[in-house]
Amino acid sequence: MTTSVRARLWKFSVQPDPDGISDIVAVEVGQGHLPVALSRLIHINALACDLRKIVDPRVRDHEVALLLSYITAGAPGTLLTAKHQTLLASSGHISRFVAEATGLGVMTAASECLFAWSPADGLHSFDVLPGQLVKQYGGGGVRPDLLFHVAGGPLAGEARGRRRRAKQLFPGTATAGQRGRLLQLAAWSTAHSGHAYFMSWVWIGPAGVGVDIFLPASDSVDSALDLTWIDEPGHAVWEIRAERRRASARAEAPAEEPWVEDLDGDEPRSRAEIRPVHSDKVLFGKKVLSPEDLMDAALARRFEMTGDVEGEIGGVLMRGRWVSADRLGPATHEVLLGVLADRLPDRVTRRGHAARHAQSLDTHLDGRMLTVVRRIDEDRPSWDRITADLLEPS
Repeated sequence: MTTSVRARLWKFSVQPDPDGISDIVAVEVGQGHLPVALSRLIHINALACDLRKIVDPRVRDHEVALLLSYITAGAPGTLLTAKHQTLLASSGHISRFVAEATGLGVMTAASECLFAWSPADGLHSFDVLPGQLVKQYGGGGVRPDLLFHVAGGPLAGEARGRRRRAKQLFPGTATAGQRGRLLQLAAWSTAHSGHAYFMSWVWIGPAGVGVDIFLPASDSVDSALDLTWIDEPGHAVWEIRAERRRASARAEAPAEEPWVEDLDGDEPRSRAEIRPVHSDKVLFGKKVLSPEDLMDAALARRFEMTGDVEGEIGGVLMRGRWVSADRLGPATHEVLLGVLADRLPDRVTRRGHAARHAQSLDTHLDGRMLTVVRRIDEDRPSWDRITADLLEPS
């Protein structure tokens, strides 16, 4: 049984006015626990970088160790928690890194539960869209973080993460940040012919890690949505009203955008202004690589540089190393970040989500990358145990 986060699900509808400015009404559907394994959260962030540039395994390991030093988990079946006092004592840019990384991981993992979505269905970052999608969505301005491909069609996803000082897991009313971003996304959707989108807003506070998930009230979204995890019906209704004065100007200048350094320029630019690549192939050394090739190149480099631990999964050699979450004192967890020499052969069948969640081991395998999280007070799992957790018996 994996760890989870407490989730609160909202359905929202956009109510446009004749002047083009929209209000939003969000109705709480309910609350419950969504499975979010710590290994999956780490896995999503392990290569959350621009693969067109230098991918240094040491830097990736350090960032993973830093994140895992703040976000932690107890026994299987418990909620993800955070070292909240340590987070409050941290500088603003470090706490934003932890919150945004957690938000990205929780959103992606939660979408797998909500929509039975898997990475093989397709996932794109709006900051590095391939060329054919740049033509469709454009290269600048306000836009969500990720683009999912689900049964009902393309679905844009927006991830946010914030610290919370209050003892309650969730706020009682919509915050200014939530209201503003939903209105901006509504404007983006309108500009893209009513494109479907959702927003997740992760809260990290003394009560643990929780997430508000805002989904559009749409038949295409509902048809693929799983609600079996809800254990408490909702009762709240939020009316998010757009201010009539200068609302359109704010839609083009999003509030609370983090600053990201542009490594190729002299001045920092907001994330919303960074333009994605304009081709589906990128120059990498003397070769021209597609986004998929870039990922393989980054993993191949990691495979060549990481040799502390070797093993075999499904008959394929794996190399990796254990990274200790000891950036803030004695570690409570460590994570194995491993790379397979090649993708698993077709004869090997992976376990489904339900089967893996029933296991006591916290593991995740996506493509060629393996993530295993263990508590320091537990023994390191054997390769046989890792294989049994990930793969169906042959």
